[in-house]
Amino acid sequence: MSLASLSRAIPPVDRVLIDASAFIPYLDRSERVSPLAVHVMDEFVRGGRNAAIISMVSIMEVLIRPLRQGAPAPYRHVLDLLVHFPNLQAMNIDLVVAQEAVSLRASYNFSAPDALTIATGVVAQVGHLVTNDQDWRRKLRPLARRIGVCHLADHLPFP
Repeated sequence: MSLASLSRAIPPVDRVLIDASAFIPYLDRSERVSPLAVHVMDEFVRGGRNAAIISMVSIMEVLIRPLRQGAPAPYRHVLDLLVHFPNLQAMNIDLVVAQEAVSLRASYNFSAPDALTIATGVVAQVGHLVTNDQDWRRKLRPLARRIGVCHLADHLPFP
């Protein structure tokens, strides 16, 4: 695998949904997929190749680790990064997202957090969910025509 496979998996100009499991390795830089997460976030998103959405559910998951550390600086740093990251939009859970989540939950029996995350992407009309959670591929199989999955580990080893 390579940069070329990652570039094919996330076509230019496709809007993407960033899962917490892809953003956390970007922050901590010590996971096996961290170089991939850094490339997606810095080259694709920050660089403007792909606009990105992050759900409020994923933001909760991203912020819990620094909050549990007890020091306010890491929490504020991550929160500031989420607010000011170029081409990354934190999408609110509004009535439209909630209605889509209810429909997804009723039709496919998703958990409430998964339904809210997926609904965020569907409403934002993303092409792909970028994740490091292998289960998303199975979970999103029924919605493959609406949203694809880019599993970061599928593109290892990465330069």
